[in-house]
Amino acid sequence: MPLIGGIVIGWLCNVDLLHTATLFALSLLAVAAGFSSRLPAWLFGVGATGAMLAIGLFVITCDKAVETPRWSGRKVACEAQLLEVPYMGGVATRALAYVVADDGSAADERSEGRVNIFFANSVEAEALRVGEKVRFEAVIENPRNAGNPAEFDVERYMRLKGVSGSVFLPVGGWQSVGMGNVSLQMRALALRDDIVKMYERQGFEGNALSLLAAFSVGEKRGFSQELKEVYSDAGVSHLLALSGLHLGLFYMVVVTLLGLAGGSRKWYIARELLALLLLWVFAFVAGLTPSIVRAAVLFSLVSVGRCLRRDSSSLNSLAFAAMVMLLFSPRLLFDISFQLSFSAVLAIILLTPWLRELFGCNKHGRLYRSAVSLLAVSFSAQVGVLPFVWYYFGTFPLYFLFANLLLVPLATVLMTLVVQLWVTVPVPLVQQCVAWLLSWLLAFMNGVVEFVASLPAASVMLPQVGVAGACFTAFMLVAFFYCVMRRRYLFAALISMAAVVTVMLNIFTDKGADYSDSVLLFNNNKSGAALVLPQGGEGYVVSSVPKFDSDADRVLVPFMEREGITSVRWLESPYTDSCVSYSDGLLSFAGVRMQLLADDCWLSDSLQHPVDVLWLCRGFLGPVERLLEVYPASCIVLDGSLYAGSRRRLLRECGAAGVGCIDISQLGAVKLKAADGSFSVETMRGK
Repeated sequence: MPLIGGIVIGWLCNVDLLHTATLFALSLLAVAAGFSSRLPAWLFGVGATGAMLAIGLFVITCDKAVETPRWSGRKVACEAQLLEVPYMGGVATRALAYVVADDGSAADERSEGRVNIFFANSVEAEALRVGEKVRFEAVIENPRNAGNPAEFDVERYMRLKGVSGSVFLPVGGWQSVGMGNVSLQMRALALRDDIVKMYERQGFEGNALSLLAAFSVGEKRGFSQELKEVYSDAGVSHLLALSGLHLGLFYMVVVTLLGLAGGSRKWYIARELLALLLLWVFAFVAGLTPSIVRAAVLFSLVSVGRCLRRDSSSLNSLAFAAMVMLLFSPRLLFDISFQLSFSAVLAIILLTPWLRELFGCNKHGRLYRSAVSLLAVSFSAQVGVLPFVWYYFGTFPLYFLFANLLLVPLATVLMTLVVQLWVTVPVPLVQQCVAWLLSWLLAFMNGVVEFVASLPAASVMLPQVGVAGACFTAFMLVAFFYCVMRRRYLFAALISMAAVVTVMLNIFTDKGADYSDSVLLFNNNKSGAALVLPQGGEGYVVSSVPKFDSDADRVLVPFMEREGITSVRWLESPYTDSCVSYSDGLLSFAGVRMQLLADDCWLSDSLQHPVDVLWLCRGFLGPVERLLEVYPASCIVLDGSLYAGSRRRLLRECGAAGVGCIDISQLGAVKLKAADGSFSVETMRGK
C-alpha cells in the first residue's frame, strides 16, 4: 500500500528526486532505529512505510521522465520497425511500431516513440511481418480526444500504454527496407500469429475463431464489438481476457497429463518445473498482460512451495506479484486490466473461504462442494471489481452467477481440447477430430452466452459515478463484508442502509448538465452528427448522410446510455411535429433555424433564406461570401467531418467576412441552447 501511495502521489504531483532521496534516507534511519531496544519498535514500521513510499515516488518519477514532448505536427521522414503482427481491418492494416524521425527535432519536440501505424489495405500491407522495417514521410498525429461527452478517454489510454501517436499511410506512401533485429517478444507474437493461422487451416472461422484465439492465446483483435457486448452483458467477459482462470486451467491440464508418467519424488519435482516452464511459455505467447503475469507469478510461487513442501500465503503472493509488476512498470497501477485483475483475485482470496464455510462445503458431497466453490469464486470476483466496473462502464450483469456456473466447467473442457489440438499437430487425423469437437463446443458456448445476454434485464445501467463515488463504494463494500464476517450484523445492516440512502440521494454522482431544449453537435470525423433534445420528449438525430451510411452511433450511443436516452428518431425525410421541423437540411427547433449543407447544390439557389446557424459538413463546396448571400446567418459551425484543407479555407473566409465561426474539430462537441428564438453556444469537452 505505501508503494501504491507513492506511485499515486508521484503521478499526480511533480516530486523532485532530491526530496525523494531525503525521504528514503530518513526512512532507512527510522528502520535502523527500530532495531534498537532503547527506542520505540514502531519506528521500524514507520521507516519501512516511508521507504516504500519513496520507492514508489522514485519509480513513477523516472517513468514520467521518459515521456518526451509531443510530435511536431509537421511532415517528417521516419523509419519504423513493427513491434507486433499487423492486423488487417476494414480499410486499413494496423500495427504498433517504434518510429524514429530522421531529421533533427527541436528540444521541445518528440523524435522517437511507439506509434500506431495504419497502412491502407493492399497486397504489400498484407505481406508485412512483425520486426519488419518501413520508411515513410508523413505527419504523426498526437493522441487527442474528440471532445464529445461521455467519450472514451483516448489520451489517457494511449499514455498508459506508452503509445505516443498515430499515422495513416496511403498506398505507395511507404516502402519496406527489410527485417530489423527481432526480439524474443516479437518471435513470441509471430508464434501466436502462426497458432491463429493454424486454427484457420483447421476450418475455424467467424465467432468461433475469435473466441478460440482470445481464449487460448489472447488474440482479441478479431473479436467483434457485438460479441464483446454479449459476453459483457452475460457477466463472463473474463473468458475473453486471458487471466488466472485460463492459466489455472492450462496448469491443471499440463500437470494432470505429466502426472500420468509416474509418481516418484524426483519426477514430482521435474513435473512441477516442466509445468512451470510451459506455464511461462504460454504466458509469454499470450503477450505478458498484467493479468497473465500476476497469475504466472502466483502459480510459480505455489509450484515452488509444493516442491519445497511448504505452503505459500496467497495474500503475500498476490502482494509480491503486484510489487514486482509495479516496480518494473509503475503506470500499470492506472491500467484497467491491472485494477480488475488484482481486485478480483484479492476479493476471491478474502471472501471465498468464508463463503465456502458459510454454505457448509465440508459437510456435503463433491458435486455440492464444486458448485458452491464455483459460485463463491464468481460472486467474490464480481464484488471485487464492482467499484471499477461501475466507474468505467456503468453496467452490472444480473445473471453472472448462472452464466459462470454453466460456462466455467465448459471452459475447463475447452482448455483441455485446446492443449490436445496443439499436441496432436503431428497426427492430422486425430487433430481433425479434436478440431471438430472444439468447433462444436465453441458454437455451444457462444450460444449459451447469447441466451443469457438475451434474458430480461441481463445487464442493468448504473447511475454515473466519479472517482469519489467509486472509492466510497469500495469502502462500503469492505466495511459491510468485514462486519458480516465478524458477525456484527447490526453494523452491517446500518452500512447497507447508508449505502442505499446514498445511492437514492445520488450524493456522489456528478450532476449532469441540463440538455433540455438543446441541439448537441458532436465531433465526428466521418459525417455530421447532431442530437436534438426537447424538454421531456424523445430525441431526434440529424446526420449529413443517410442512417445506413452513418457511423454517428459511435459518438451518440455512449452519451445516450449515460443520460438514459432510450429512443431517438432519425430525421431524413421531411418531418414536422410539435417540437421540431426538418426539411431539405433545414432544422427548426425552439424558434432557432439551423441549415445543414454537405454539397454544392445551394450555389444554384438565387433566393435568400435567412437562418440563425449554418452547419457545414464534409462535401460542402463554395465560398463563404456567396454562402452568406444565400443564407444570411450570425454563426457558422464547421463540422469535424470537413477535410483539413477545406476547414482552413473556411476559417480564413469566415474571418474575412467577419462572421462568428465555431470549429468543432478543435473545440469538440458544442451545445446550442435554444430559448425563444435565440441561442447560446457552450463547449462540452470533458463532460
